[in-house]
Amino acid sequence: MRIRARTRLLAVVTALVVALATPCPPVALAQQQGSTAQPPAPPPRPKPATPPQKTKPGQKPPPAPALKATVVTEGKFPPFNMLDAQGRPAGFEVDLANELCKRAKIECRIVTAPWDDILPGLLDKRYDAIMASMDMTQERRRQVGFSKRYMLVPGAFVAPKSTATPDGAPVLLRGKTVGVQRGTVYSDYLDRTFRKTVRVKAFATLEDARKELAAGKLDAVLGDKVALWSWLKSADGACCDFFGQDVKDTRTLGDGVGIGLRKDDAKLRDAFNRALAEAVADGTLKRLADKYVPFAIY
Repeated sequence: MRIRARTRLLAVVTALVVALATPCPPVALAQQQGSTAQPPAPPPRPKPATPPQKTKPGQKPPPAPALKATVVTEGKFPPFNMLDAQGRPAGFEVDLANELCKRAKIECRIVTAPWDDILPGLLDKRYDAIMASMDMTQERRRQVGFSKRYMLVPGAFVAPKSTATPDGAPVLLRGKTVGVQRGTVYSDYLDRTFRKTVRVKAFATLEDARKELAAGKLDAVLGDKVALWSWLKSADGACCDFFGQDVKDTRTLGDGVGIGLRKDDAKLRDAFNRALAEAVADGTLKRLADKYVPFAIY
């Protein structure tokens, strides 16, 4: 009996020692100590990504980046393009270029260049738009694109007053020397229509041709009617007057004057066309033209 009692006491003591040596779980220990501690909180969930902001109904989208363009003109073709007293570009086409750039929100820089450099400069990307009284002919359309028409002016002959006849027929120019600006539609017209009847003398500018006419070295000059009309009113042009009828040959003169652009520059072309349509519709183009000429040029 004593052996059994001792054995049972030894088993109880051993179980107690094992129980004291085993660590209690946190929750059980807290309960034993009467603690109010809570189990550890689960890790916080990640916040969802902020969705991209959408344009609210009625809210304007952010403005697109502004277009930039270098607009080139000749500066020697008054009253359409010329230089003012400070040497800055001026004239109808310069005024219109500023108006169109403002309406289309295009950052424009207006520069001048010799006529023979204007078209190559556009193709070389030194210029982005031409506003230099450049007629839209089939030949030019093969190289560049154009905006809608902004001007349509006939050609005209001028001659010394001693020979000028307002109703004179072209046959009266037979055997005469006629001056013209090289590389223009008027040069093409003379070459096609008067090749066998007149002697054509080409000049770098219309101004050079007019000087030769005033000096008595030419019999006539063919050019833009408005530019020649402006010259006839000046002291240098007092020598001469219009000769014959207006030249309105659409085969040569084309569809009028437009803004010359590179063919792949559709974004700039569309922006100019929208602004031009607005300027025509609200009378702005006519108002600008009326400052320079007494008759319609659109």
